Amino acid sequence: MQILENENLFSLDDAKVVQPLAKRKLVLVQINSPSLKKLRAMLSEEYPIIDVDSEKEAVQLVDKQHDNISAILFNVELCKQSNFWLQKVLNEDKRFVGIPNIGISAVADSDDYKLCIAAGANEYFEPPFRKELVMLRINNAIRGKDSATFSEVEKILKELPSNIYLKDAEGKYVFATHYWHHLHTEGDPNWTIRGKTDIEIREDKENALKAMESDKELLRTGKGTNYVIKEEGENGVEYLELIKRPVFDENGNINGIIALINDVTEIQSLKLELEKRSKTDSLTGLLNKQETESAISRIIENNSDERGALMMIDVDKFKEINDSFGHAAGDRVLTAIGNILYKSFKGMDITGRIGGDEFMVYLRDIKPDTAIKLAAMISDKARHLFQGEPLERHVSLSIGISVFPEHGKKFEDLYRAADMALYFVKEHGRDFYNMYSPELKSLHK
Repeated sequence: MQILENENLFSLDDAKVVQPLAKRKLVLVQINSPSLKKLRAMLSEEYPIIDVDSEKEAVQLVDKQHDNISAILFNVELCKQSNFWLQKVLNEDKRFVGIPNIGISAVADSDDYKLCIAAGANEYFEPPFRKELVMLRINNAIRGKDSATFSEVEKILKELPSNIYLKDAEGKYVFATHYWHHLHTEGDPNWTIRGKTDIEIREDKENALKAMESDKELLRTGKGTNYVIKEEGENGVEYLELIKRPVFDENGNINGIIALINDVTEIQSLKLELEKRSKTDSLTGLLNKQETESAISRIIENNSDERGALMMIDVDKFKEINDSFGHAAGDRVLTAIGNILYKSFKGMDITGRIGGDEFMVYLRDIKPDTAIKLAAMISDKARHLFQGEPLERHVSLSIGISVFPEHGKKFEDLYRAADMALYFVKEHGRDFYNMYSPELKSLHK
């Protein structure tokens, strides 16, 4: 795409949004006198022509078809008689601001050009009519009007909070309504986005590369795309929604990208919070039963060569705690146990609350003896909760452990094995931990 002096304007030969040189129609107002026949024939070789006999008829036509009209060429002698009424109408109606009106005189060396330009005409022709020069000046008038219209629209768009930008077929920026603060501008007040790629201007290089890959795919396929990116910087975490669409020329060829950037931080944060709430236990902040079991199942299914251990954890005599100290105290106990598990098992491990007083932990890439040591550690931490309080010595844990893949290659098998180990602990005094063994099957019947 050819970049013009004004960074917000671009050549119609390459761009697809503003198309002043597309084969729209020319309206000729009384350009039918014998002396102007040559000019009309010349114009008809390059543009579809609509002939009208009066200024009023011209306005009625433009009112209905202004989106399909490139320019209006009027007979200066006709418009002089009405004191250039046509020009006043065209220049006062915002719908027609993008349509140049061009005065045509049948007389050479006339002073009419002064009146014509003063009345608001954008161009003026008189004999001799040289085709190359006439077409060049008409196209320039069309381009100039389209550029002016585009600039007017851009001013309006700048009032919107969204950022609208245009890129050429090489993924280089042509203009943007706003310069968002994630750009690397080097503090230059004269810095411009024009002609630059994402990797050159964006501080977040990972998102910049994703943007460029997205652009390449869009330019290749012609399919628009919507996605949300996460930006982290001095202003904290922000989420930006990008809506990208291809831009086409009059021949249907893709020649650029137009896109909209919306700040969706508030909406995305709410969405993530709702998603988190749907997956977590509101009291402890750990995963809930459904998400815990689903996450463990996925890990087992996708990592069949990785050893693991499943812990089933019960808070001993929790009903007695509730009955003796109240439900608020019971909630304190559950929250404290959840906190122990959260701090003890992070990263790849999965930790969740799966019932009233039941917790589950899946330890990844771990040996059986290490799992036993960790069970001993969290049991000891639980015993020392609430020191100096009435709850002291009333909190303990029973833990059953099974190992993948020895005790099961599916979550359901590991669950049953750990549950049998837990049952054994509860039947033999609680406040302990036990590893599953095949002998427990007979005890669990």
